[in-house]
Order: sequence, then C-alpha cells, then structure tokens
Amino acid sequence: MARNRDPFTQALSSLRERIQSGLLPGGAPVIVQDEARRLRLSTTPIREALARLSGEGLVERASSGGYVTLRLDAPAVRDRYAMQGQYLHFAIRLNRRALGGSSPPAPDPDHDAPSLAVTRLFSSIVCSAGNQLLWEGYEKVSRQLEALRRLEPLLFEDLSAESEELYAAYARDLISAFPDVSDRFHERRVAAAGVLAALILKRDRTVRAQE
Repeated sequence: MARNRDPFTQALSSLRERIQSGLLPGGAPVIVQDEARRLRLSTTPIREALARLSGEGLVERASSGGYVTLRLDAPAVRDRYAMQGQYLHFAIRLNRRALGGSSPPAPDPDHDAPSLAVTRLFSSIVCSAGNQLLWEGYEKVSRQLEALRRLEPLLFEDLSAESEELYAAYARDLISAFPDVSDRFHERRVAAAGVLAALILKRDRTVRAQE
C-alpha cells in the first residue's frame, strides 16, 4: 500500500473500501488492534477513521463498545434508495431556481462501468445545487449504497441501457425529462430491496465462511 498518505487518510480509505467491498461483512465487529496491525499503523488513526465512518453511517457503535459495520436489511435498502431519489428531486428544484432551464455539464458517461457513471451523474446534479447540507446528506446515503451498487450487476442485466437512458434524459431536459427516468431508476431498486438485501447477506456469509 502507498505510504505517501497520512495515517488517518490511509486508515480511512482502507476501512471504507473493506466495508463497501464486503471484506468486512455487515454486522461484523471492527477490531482496532487487528486493523492497526494489518495497516502497520498505531491505533490512533484507526480510531479516528472509525469515528469518521460512524458519521458516514458505515459503522455504528456496538452496545458492548467498539464498532460494528453497517448491516443492510430489506427496509434499510429500500429507505436508502428512496432517500437518494428524494435528494435528487430537491437538487433539481434548487438547480431550476438558480439556472432556470439550463443544466450543469454532465460528467462523461462510462460504458464499461455504468453504475459508476450513474453515480457520477447523480453526484454532479446534487453538488451543482450549491447546498452544503443537501450534499452532505446525499453523500452519506451514497456511501452506504456503494456496497449494493457493486452487487447490482448480479440482479440487473440492463445497467448499460439504464445509464444511457439517464444520460439521454439529462441531455434533453433536467427539469422535465430527467425526474421521471430517475424515479424509475429508484423505484426499481426500492421494489427489489428484498432481493438486494439477500445478495448482501449471501456475500457476507461467503466472506465469513472463508475466514
């Protein structure tokens, strides 16, 4: 691992990736001493990183002390996708007030990574709204959804077409065309919350079995 980053940033980046990738499965305790040994750091940056990740909702305090990773059941999956959709609607309204009928430039699409392309498009819309509290709330939900985004290809076979439809609607009109397409994107995932939660659970069981 690169050593040119400060210990806190190194710990934060590593822990966040391990949680979002499933290497630290949902509901698993995060052992500070183990993570410190793995990264060859003191326990201080590990604890600082966990405090930051707690603010992001990726870990939470355990009743017995320490931290455990976020566990996403079906209601949690449903609520987070629904909330992301609401953040987008609010951002679109703010953009309309600020820019009228204009739209901020869209990031370049990525046909090889459609889920990442959609994430970048949504983030650019919320960021361009210019509301810090909105951005912080959206970013928190988006980080919690990252693990699900990585599993979406197992459930949805048309992610590339879906991404292209979102970008095309954005190019036509952010105010009138895009919200309907965005709603379908989120409603589809809300409806599939149970299946997505089951995929997370299956991934977590596989990781635990390999430990």
